[in-house]
Amino acid sequence: MRLSQLFLVFGIIFFTNCTSEKRNTSSLIDFIPRNSPVVLKILDFDTFKSEISENKILVELQNSGGITKITEKLKPLTYVSSQKAGLIAILNNSENSFDFVYVPSDSLPQIVLDSTTDKTVESIEKNNLKFRKYEIEGNTFYTSSIQNKEIVSSSLLALEEVWTDIENGTIVKNQFRKFNELENLSKSAQIWVDVNNSKGLFQNIFGIDSVVRQSYADWISLDITLNDDELLLNGISILNDSLKNYLGLFSNTKPLINQTKEFTPINADSYISYTFNNYKTFSKKQESFLDTIGNKDSIFSAVEEIGIADIDTEKIVLLKTYGTANISDYLKGIQINSIEFQGSEIMEVNGDSALQQSFYPIIKDFEPRFSTIIGNIFAFSSKQETIENFISSSKSEQSIEKALIFENIQELITSESTILSISNSKGLENNLEQTGIGGLNNVLNKADLKDYLFGSQIIADAGFMHTNYFIKKITESNIKTGTSEMFKLQLDSDISLNPQFFTNHRTNRKDIVVQDKNNVLYLISYKGKIIWKKELESAIQGKIHEVDIYRNGKYQLAFTTNNRFYIVDRNGKEVAPFTFKFDGGNLNPLSVFDYSGNKNYRFVVTQGDKVYMYNNDGKIVSGFKYTKAEENILGAPQHFAIGTRDYLVFKLSDGSLKILNRVGNVRVRVSEKISFSENEVKVHQNKFIVTSKDGILYEINTQGKVETTDLQINADHGMDATSRTLVSMNDNILSIRGKKVALDLGVYTKPSIFYLNDKIYVSVTDIQNLKSYLYDSQAEPIAGFPVYGASTIDMADMDNDNKPEIVLKDQENSLVVYKVH
Repeated sequence: MRLSQLFLVFGIIFFTNCTSEKRNTSSLIDFIPRNSPVVLKILDFDTFKSEISENKILVELQNSGGITKITEKLKPLTYVSSQKAGLIAILNNSENSFDFVYVPSDSLPQIVLDSTTDKTVESIEKNNLKFRKYEIEGNTFYTSSIQNKEIVSSSLLALEEVWTDIENGTIVKNQFRKFNELENLSKSAQIWVDVNNSKGLFQNIFGIDSVVRQSYADWISLDITLNDDELLLNGISILNDSLKNYLGLFSNTKPLINQTKEFTPINADSYISYTFNNYKTFSKKQESFLDTIGNKDSIFSAVEEIGIADIDTEKIVLLKTYGTANISDYLKGIQINSIEFQGSEIMEVNGDSALQQSFYPIIKDFEPRFSTIIGNIFAFSSKQETIENFISSSKSEQSIEKALIFENIQELITSESTILSISNSKGLENNLEQTGIGGLNNVLNKADLKDYLFGSQIIADAGFMHTNYFIKKITESNIKTGTSEMFKLQLDSDISLNPQFFTNHRTNRKDIVVQDKNNVLYLISYKGKIIWKKELESAIQGKIHEVDIYRNGKYQLAFTTNNRFYIVDRNGKEVAPFTFKFDGGNLNPLSVFDYSGNKNYRFVVTQGDKVYMYNNDGKIVSGFKYTKAEENILGAPQHFAIGTRDYLVFKLSDGSLKILNRVGNVRVRVSEKISFSENEVKVHQNKFIVTSKDGILYEINTQGKVETTDLQINADHGMDATSRTLVSMNDNILSIRGKKVALDLGVYTKPSIFYLNDKIYVSVTDIQNLKSYLYDSQAEPIAGFPVYGASTIDMADMDNDNKPEIVLKDQENSLVVYKVH
């Protein structure tokens, strides 16, 4: 049994101020020294020992501060043989340390030394108290039979106190007696804490100058649940209204549903919500807590929830209200500047103390410089970027409520709270500081708990608080749906070429390529780190192609700019002999043909009516005859395979559609001229399809027969197709395989079809309202969409977990990656 872990439970419980309800009647309480601040009641000794030894959290905490002192002091308990219930009292001593007293429930001898060497046992009588003094392997402790109970203690003074109290009939703390009448038989242990007399105890053990900056509660009682990788503490905190307690700020209020979690950005490391149904009641409790009397301004009288979150090193404060007029007027009065962001106003305000004064000590050490409002939620931060993050997350519905840490606590919490707190290991220190128990971080910071979450829920009731605290390993659910933001990245300038995925042959994951308006090309890792930047002479035309010209599994980037054809390796170096310059510029997007799928590429560069076809060696393919078109070429030529034949398709400015074979001869003659729309030619159901500006769909079979259908769509419509799926976007109507979906009015990009993990996805983005949608092949929306976005998307399984990711432009100068669950 790891007895040092026993006391770790004491420490964690005290610092987190947890409690619970139980039931039992026993005279064991009479043997507890009257000055004991902490008592552990063990209901099932064997079970509790097993839970302690198997709990991974307590094992990790063996390296935390104060543990050596605890281990040495409690070592005598390893000689205790009792398998029944018992009490362990922990109390201060005069040597800036602590002592314990163990009280068994049975009357049998408790100390077994059969296998122990290097021991001395001495029987002594002092002032009518008969006791034994044990010195075993450097440890000294004492036992005495008092009313047929063999009491074990690390201190003779404590043992004498027990004997004196029993002889004199001294009453142990009444609150401990009340706790002793409560018992949860489904738990193996229970702990009681006299909070006001506990501070010196933990200061002695852990060397912490200030664990709790103000009284938190008066008494706590709780159940202990130790699962494999969970530590759960739940129960009640007792408040004495005559004293100033932190939790007393919320007495006589009713808990509410925590709603600020729906607006807190998903990337927050720490989140705490405070609710109260009556601001006036809270304000009166605050005056008592602070020893102040004053006429509070009614600015914040409509506030019923305060949310505080840490995002990296920045803090954001959210106020949820049932009325916005007073706070809006207050902000206008201190506003010095206004900034528009994603359709929302960010107000820059003078530093003002009203917010902190109205909600101290909940809000402290905080200077609001920027603010915004979404619905009935006011957000404040000292940094503009933090408010922008709040706005983006709110509009994308990427809140902490959807984060993995929140998913992991759903079975542990109820929907209404007075205080709800959760953090990951990164946000733990600030979370504990915010709740006034920052000293606990000294206990936890040496343990490897980076994959764990830390949380609590406190619910106000009449005269006490229901409390639930937990440390739990973060695990990913198999049933998770929706989207989660993986990362955002800001570039040096606005984005000109939308981000797209590119295979990293070293990791077999997907990196990201994107170009900004300064013509800088970026390669970004799947974790959101910039690998390199390369400045080009002009903007990339069309898309970047992923190629393997050496056919060795190492990929390069192939593309054209205004006047150059590049192939660049994944280190950002240009691959010789490529980087060809074309006088006069005005190149179309690059086309890459791989006829047989064997990476024997044909790179097709078009300029006006000129056609240049290169092979992997950068040489012109001499056998290709179509080197000059009849008119200027529109867009990038395309390659299709239907059956066993290849088809090269060129759109010309006079409306001609040229369909050629591999050597450049006409393979299919198309007699009609087409006023081409901005959409590419596609192959659908073994026919070439293309739309015109006047909304006509042209279908051309391999013999050149043309059929037309008036789709009755606008000139700026969008279209995409595969061999079996046809989608179109007209105004706000998305059509997928003939099924129509009416989206909100907006300005939409062309639809894009993706095929991943045996599933078809259709994407379209409203670039006016900055919403990106995703549907399946049956026109059913994918859970978690729309997300915030300002461009078309690219989609891939970026990290090989069989869950696709999408990348798109977030702000004008930033991109965002979402995981689709």
